[in-house]
Amino acid sequence: MDTESDHVKKIQTVLETANFAHLCSEATKIRQREDSLDVPTCSVNTEKFTSGTYNLVVALTFSDSTQWVARIMLPQEDEDEDVAKLLLSEIASMDFVRSKTTIPVPRIFGHNVSKNDFGFPYLLMEALPGTVLENRWALSIPDSHRKKFATQLAHYVYELSTLRFGKIGCLSYSHESGELEVSPFQISGSWVEPLSTSLEYFYLFRKGQTREIREEHKGEAEWEAAAWFLEKSVTSMVTEEHLYGPFPLCHLDFHYNNMLVDEDFNITAILDWSNVQTVPMERFAVTPEFIAPPAAPLEYKQAVFEFRDIFVEALASIERENGDLSSDTGMPLSRLFASPLSEVVFRSTCSPARRAIFDARLTLPLTYGRDGKWEDFKKFFNERLA
Repeated sequence: MDTESDHVKKIQTVLETANFAHLCSEATKIRQREDSLDVPTCSVNTEKFTSGTYNLVVALTFSDSTQWVARIMLPQEDEDEDVAKLLLSEIASMDFVRSKTTIPVPRIFGHNVSKNDFGFPYLLMEALPGTVLENRWALSIPDSHRKKFATQLAHYVYELSTLRFGKIGCLSYSHESGELEVSPFQISGSWVEPLSTSLEYFYLFRKGQTREIREEHKGEAEWEAAAWFLEKSVTSMVTEEHLYGPFPLCHLDFHYNNMLVDEDFNITAILDWSNVQTVPMERFAVTPEFIAPPAAPLEYKQAVFEFRDIFVEALASIERENGDLSSDTGMPLSRLFASPLSEVVFRSTCSPARRAIFDARLTLPLTYGRDGKWEDFKKFFNERLA
């Protein structure tokens, strides 16, 4: 199936069938109730929108020039109940982060996560100011603003890392107590109960990837070798001091496209919290922003690593101020971000199964040193099966 074409069809389905008049009516009711307004009106320009893998975003403009954002879930293969769980978890997580940190998270004014008169699940949110960066942090931020931007980024990352829980999973409100709790979550497409160790998390993820690889490439030796190697790399991803948690809340899609900045490159918003859950500390210390493509020009790689070093220095300074660099607290977050382990975790848990051979080739020398050669490993793997 042509994924891009399928995605476009989903967007067209929403734009052509959704009841936007109903959406505006619901937004107007909320404003009348919360702001005591008499008769504000609301409109949507469906010709202007942005989209991601799972969502379509349009602006709602009120008659007094106030703007909100509607984030609409595109048609999914998941059951309605699963979609509702994910959206309610996102809402709970965003509210929690807004209440416990200074991270600029949009306020949610209203939502409907089940079947409704609009036609699709949606969230109505605050429209925060700013624009999206055009490229990676390392390539978009001018030298004169780099330290300031990196320091702001480090501050928000540190704040998020302090929101820790005893289990790995999604956040949701308990039906019985109404309290926030860690609930079941999806890993490799399957729902699992909250996990107690980082080893379980990495193992289950890789098992899911291995199944996908074997279904797509049954009997293909190099794919089998890659799947086996990445699965065996699980133990190298776990640091003993973080094995049993506590586990920080993590924005799993943290990169330039989910961030807004003002004209002076101050961070004004962190967006798209649809992928948020508690994770192992080793997974928290991963972002594609700090991973340089192997084939990229030297100048590109240098820019990425130089910006990473500025960020790590800023994060270490914050940790130092808060007493988090003592030997009693284990490997600090700043060191995890700067270590080869970060790339091992990235290539083993953030990369799609279709890149398994590519990722295994790159992970091998990170795990076993520069002398680790993929051709030697393939030979070992084939002899092992003989």
